[in-house]
Amino acid sequence: MKKIILLAALILAVWNYYEAQKPLPENRTGLLSELVQTMQGQVLRKSPEFHCDGRRYCPEMTSREEAEYFMHFCPNTELDDNQNGIPCENDSRF
Repeated sequence: MKKIILLAALILAVWNYYEAQKPLPENRTGLLSELVQTMQGQVLRKSPEFHCDGRRYCPEMTSREEAEYFMHFCPNTELDDNQNGIPCENDSRF
């Protein structure tokens, strides 16, 4: 039984590798391809607009996106007072 599972996992891995190596057609059509292109565009556009510069508190932030970046990537920030993952949620500016 273990051999069958290992063989199936190996076949799945090879198939996944093969599918990942196939070139994507330039003129994809259809709803699914439009959704994929939209998601790829959103992922590719997400370049870091912010950088860690020592700011630590919510009044020093200019947007919610900036606060999220600082909370996730910069050390020693105090942006999430109740530790629920949402920075500066009590700041009325955002």
